[in-house]
Amino acid sequence: MKTLWTEMSVEIEKQKKLTGSLIIKMTQANYKNKINKILIPEATGSIICFASLVFILINIQKLNNWYLLTCGIISVIILFVLPILSIKAVRRMMSVNILNNDLKRSLLEYSKSKKQFVSVQKLNFYLGAILMLTTLPVTAQIIGETDLFIKTRLWLWYAIAFPFFYGITKWVFKSYNKTSTAAENILKELDS
Repeated sequence: MKTLWTEMSVEIEKQKKLTGSLIIKMTQANYKNKINKILIPEATGSIICFASLVFILINIQKLNNWYLLTCGIISVIILFVLPILSIKAVRRMMSVNILNNDLKRSLLEYSKSKKQFVSVQKLNFYLGAILMLTTLPVTAQIIGETDLFIKTRLWLWYAIAFPFFYGITKWVFKSYNKTSTAAENILKELDS
């Protein structure tokens, strides 16, 4: 009877370990799925940024005034920096290894990566605003050969565009924050 009882205890212990391992693997998969909801739009945005960067560089000779050239250079720099910062921050969130770390370490890594991601998103908001200021005259010059600084009231274009820019960025930030909080909650469920 004692041998049978010992064998059953060993079997139950094996099942506990297997169940714990499965729960951690499922948690890792759910966590990755949540972060992918951030990664996919960021990757798409990065492709658009790099395509815009190439478009401006190909047509840089059309920026025939010093102020248009300055706007073009600033746009190129921002279009280069924005996607790199964003993808790097998301990759850091993706790199949290739930399988090989204990819960405390996973939550600590996630907390650090989330803080970095939020900081990058705030920086992206400001860089995006500057990008909107510089890209509008550059695009008008390249596509329509119209110098918005001379032929139109540029401030009116900005007054129209900024509320849309602000609304969209606020919506994106809320969405990302909601998704990252859901990913954090997945990690916290392991504790209970």
